[in-house]
Amino acid sequence: MFQTRSPRRRADNGRRAQLISAACAVIAREGVAAATTRRITEEAGLPHGAFHYWFAGKEELFEQEQLFEELVAEALRDITDSAAARAADTASGAEASLGDLLRAAFDVVEHDEQARPGYQLAGYEMTALALRTPALRDLARRQYQAYRDTAAAVTAPWMAGRRVDLPGGPDALNHLIAVLFDGLELAWLADPERTDPDEMFTLIDALVERHTTPLDAPAARSPVPSDLPAAVPGNTSATG
Repeated sequence: MFQTRSPRRRADNGRRAQLISAACAVIAREGVAAATTRRITEEAGLPHGAFHYWFAGKEELFEQEQLFEELVAEALRDITDSAAARAADTASGAEASLGDLLRAAFDVVEHDEQARPGYQLAGYEMTALALRTPALRDLARRQYQAYRDTAAAVTAPWMAGRRVDLPGGPDALNHLIAVLFDGLELAWLADPERTDPDEMFTLIDALVERHTTPLDAPAARSPVPSDLPAAVPGNTSATG
């Protein structure tokens, strides 16, 4: 188990934060394997010895909240905000479908990949690293819990007006959407020419709509006497 540095050696958080941001930049641009302590300090413009002054090792650095924030959490908040803005946009006069909200969420992925190339892939690399490093296993669990929470936030405006008639209910559907979105993003990064997010979102809409009912839909009413078939003369079997 790695040892953390004494709090008295952490008074200057500026350089510590500088090293974490440098690590994020190296991971995004060159990959986790390239993020050596020497490469990180070079990126930060600090002497090599500065790394081990602030961190016992790379495992301690990878557990820092700031690294999770820069590589994962910032993009997830943007995804949630984009979907919420689409749900609130009533200019078209039509309610946003589930596919519309997912499309708005994926807009962030596409924009982020253009603005910060490599950061999307860095998230997958961090997952693989965490799964291979016992001391970092909780990082992978935390990452995927954040994905599930984000899926729930993205779908919340759509869920609010519907009954979900699926095994596991809304929670299971949100979990499924988190997994599908994660896989779709990786497929798009690997093969953008043959991965069409809009096609997937249209398919999700078609499949899910069959198992949901708007809350304002008329409830199925019980038959009243006028709806019942007229008695057949001479048929007394029903009365004994």
